Amino acid sequence: MSPQSKSRKRKQGKAPGRRQEQQSPYGALLESAAALRSESWLLADAWASELYATLWLAGSGHTPMVEALKAMDDPAALTALRALSGVGSAEHRAEAFEAAQAVAARGVAEPDWYVPGAVSDFRDAFLVTNLLGDVEVIAITQERAGVGETVLFMRQPVLGATAIELFSTPDEGTVALLEDMIASTPDAFRDEITPLSASGVYDRVWPDVEQFWADGPDEEAEEGLMGDEDVRHPVQLIALADARVSALVPSEYQIPVIGPERTDEVVEAFLASQHGIADTEAARAFARIVVSAAVEQNRDPVVYGPASLTAVLILNVAAKLHVSEEDLALLPDLVRAWAYFTVDARDLPRDEARAAWDEELPTVLAEFSEAYADPELAAERDGQFR
Repeated sequence: MSPQSKSRKRKQGKAPGRRQEQQSPYGALLESAAALRSESWLLADAWASELYATLWLAGSGHTPMVEALKAMDDPAALTALRALSGVGSAEHRAEAFEAAQAVAARGVAEPDWYVPGAVSDFRDAFLVTNLLGDVEVIAITQERAGVGETVLFMRQPVLGATAIELFSTPDEGTVALLEDMIASTPDAFRDEITPLSASGVYDRVWPDVEQFWADGPDEEAEEGLMGDEDVRHPVQLIALADARVSALVPSEYQIPVIGPERTDEVVEAFLASQHGIADTEAARAFARIVVSAAVEQNRDPVVYGPASLTAVLILNVAAKLHVSEEDLALLPDLVRAWAYFTVDARDLPRDEARAAWDEELPTVLAEFSEAYADPELAAERDGQFR
């Protein structure tokens, strides 16, 4: 539990003849930080990330707390600052580090786990997906002061990060960790573990980090931070993810961009496939919508699964476009044709992948229909399907 989430005691009345004692607003924080001094750097990072998230959700700011801790000659304050210097934005990490250096210079004892100058070095990373690629797990292992630490990012295209977990890397390595995950969740993932480079991780995950901060907290964030679930809201470790992922590439690195020419290429490939749609212009209009949406998100447009396709149908069709009754009637065939096309375009096991789509398509179409019937979305539409 975050130190900020502990319930406060009710104030007591002033005792006769005694001066009222002033309570530090950071008492609970210092108490929990003191308990970290003999723990691990890994645990300290997780603690700091939760604290960062609590401040962000409350809108109370980072600087006032850091300045208050900087003024304390307290080992717990130094522990908190050392932990905070490992999470969040580069600016916030630098602010906490400079404050920690000032406290340490006054002779305050460092936490047991702190090693001056130690940084997280990339060791390896891997990707695991489900059959249709709508769920990704990216495992990145970094080594700091001789200790391996693995962050698992669970994400969905379009939707971004859905959960983040932090582990001490097992002696057997990152692959063993993922093999255990696959074995423990039968049929959830493909039995394929694909190596990723440091930049490959950054390309996939950094946009999720930026999207998370840009979108702001949703209604599930506070519940996710305070809850008891094994896998909680990514708000819990998003500050840690920010620091770990940003360290993977040089500051001047730019994520490769999918060019607009990819739109025409994929649309024409769809039209040339055995899509079975007699109305070619309807097929073209639909393909251009889903392909353009992916390219705008810098995603390969053939990498679609049920969740990402549902999201695009709602965000880019139901919320934006008027669709005629005639085209609404065509939509089930258009969606199925597109789904089957992506299977072939990605060279997935054809029968298995088409069967998986067939199982999910009724839900995809039902969710789109519900969204299209929503009066609030109807009021926002200002475009035409074709």
